[in-house]
Amino acid sequence: MDLATEVLTAVEARYQVAWLKVMRAKLGLAGVQADDRALVDDLLALMAAARADWTLTWRALAEADPAALRALLGAVPEAWLARWRARRAPDALATMAAVNPAYIPRNHLVEAALAAAGAGDMAPFEAMLAVITDPFTARPGLDAYALPAPAGFGPYRTFCGT
Repeated sequence: MDLATEVLTAVEARYQVAWLKVMRAKLGLAGVQADDRALVDDLLALMAAARADWTLTWRALAEADPAALRALLGAVPEAWLARWRARRAPDALATMAAVNPAYIPRNHLVEAALAAAGAGDMAPFEAMLAVITDPFTARPGLDAYALPAPAGFGPYRTFCGT
């Protein structure tokens, strides 16, 4: 039992290091500083409080789009933005655009593509596949693939193996 506890503790520590490394990349941070975790945690708290879409929020940061941030977070958190800008690497926006996708396979679009495919129409699937094959390049006319499900879609459950 002690060995299992020791291994799990080591895994948790390694996971936290790897997770923070990913978050630093998503934020385009220059180097490593002690307060990086607080910067990430504060953003996640802002996102949770506003029930902001995960993908759209990260992409709005990558595009330095205050109007999009305002729409997602309800208000642009100036204090947080100032801290982030002070930590951001000079080439942060390009780096962030490479790790924060513009498009993900949204559940409502996957369901629509599956339903169409089940009816013999592969066009919606092929269109979605073309978009998510290059998810980091924003392209005109593809807004539907970036937006969350409409309110009427309802709650969605996914299961292991799906």
